[in-house]
Amino acid sequence: MAQPDDFKLIKQIVAAGGHKHVTDELDRDKYQRLVELGWLKAFVADIGDVSYRVTERGRAAASRF
Repeated sequence: MAQPDDFKLIKQIVAAGGHKHVTDELDRDKYQRLVELGWLKAFVADIGDVSYRVTERGRAAASRF
């Protein structure tokens, strides 16, 4: 079940161009949650780097609220 913070984060990512690059392992939990919701797709560049891209489902969620 999506939480209000999930909608806020997906809106921010969509507004920033639909992608986010994360290098801090501690910061990944909130993005992983969006992956589990089907709103983001994760691409692992290396052990410390993950790029996320918004899916169509994520774009739809961002436009809902």
